Amino acid sequence: MTVKLPHLPGPAPEGLAAVRATLDGLLGQPAPPQWTDEHHARVGTGRIGLRAAERARLGAAAERFPLFG
Repeated sequence: MTVKLPHLPGPAPEGLAAVRATLDGLLGQPAPPQWTDEHHARVGTGRIGLRAAERARLGAAAERFPLFG
C-alpha cells in the first residue's frame, strides 16, 4: 500500500480487516485463507492482478475481480 513510500507505516490491521470483510461480502464468499489481508486488498481493488493459480482456485468467481475498482 505504501510501496513508493517505504518510510511510512503500513495500513492499520483493523483497517485491513475491515477491507477484507467488505471484499469478502462483495465476492459472496471468503477469499482463500492463505491470502493476507494486504494481498486481498490489492487484488480485490485491482492494484495487482490475480495469478493463474489464484484464478484456477477461484474458478468462476475470478471473473468478478477486481471486486472494487
